[in-house]
Amino acid sequence: MPNTDNSHPSFISPKPIINSNAKIIKRPTYNIRPTDPRNGVREGTNEFLNLYQPDNIPKTLHANTPKKFQPFVPSKHLSGFLRLPPSSWTHVGELGPYTEQTALEDIESFRIDPRCLLLAVIDIQVERKGKDGFAGVYGLIEVNDEFMHAIFGLINILPIYQRTHINTHSMYLTLQYLFEDLNLIRVQYDAVTHNTPSINSAKKFGFKEEGICRNFNGLVPQYKKVNPKERERKSKSQDMWVASMTDHDWFSNVKDDLEMKVERPAVDTYKMIYGGGTGDDEVNGHM
Repeated sequence: MPNTDNSHPSFISPKPIINSNAKIIKRPTYNIRPTDPRNGVREGTNEFLNLYQPDNIPKTLHANTPKKFQPFVPSKHLSGFLRLPPSSWTHVGELGPYTEQTALEDIESFRIDPRCLLLAVIDIQVERKGKDGFAGVYGLIEVNDEFMHAIFGLINILPIYQRTHINTHSMYLTLQYLFEDLNLIRVQYDAVTHNTPSINSAKKFGFKEEGICRNFNGLVPQYKKVNPKERERKSKSQDMWVASMTDHDWFSNVKDDLEMKVERPAVDTYKMIYGGGTGDDEVNGHM
């Protein structure tokens, strides 16, 4: 799809409050009746859920990126978040699957932690056609200005977008933000050892394996898991595969490698989803 309005996708760059002394925030219990994101009708009082007001300073990171990030705001992104299927939470510890209530509780716990940043991945191709462009969510944890590092705590992309350009472009924009805007020197990527697709993706993106942390997450609660077949495995302790990327890695070769991938023609995701395309159709990278 050629660019007809000369606009570029942008990463609306929030300024997270980085506090190395922040305490771990446990999930609060709320009595919530959320705003309906489909029609904007307020069903109850949930103003505190939307107090997060990032600095709306657009910054173009790459002209060939037909997607963007937005700071996650429940009234805008909750409906898309709830479309993430239960199976997509299999390898994400105690997170998910979600009801509307438990999603709002976990999202708010994440958003009010000053060491965390929750981002909604938006597909601009779909959004420009007037559809909901929510494609997934990225979550950063342990963002620390003293040690100058961060950890990928959550990556969950809707199945329809898997095997497209979405995750590659998202990773590129996130790493560029961390290393070039926040000037971090280390970014960590974790995955449970049986999550082979996630491990392979991390290696493809340039993360270097450091080792295995045994019994890292303790016993993962099974009460939140929907699929009974997963309960036995999920209730066991989990070993964690750990990898990292440094600022030296990023500026030496990873950035150039990812930019080459980002510059490739992108999948026409609107046609793929709404027009009967197979996902193999491509659009001009300069959306």
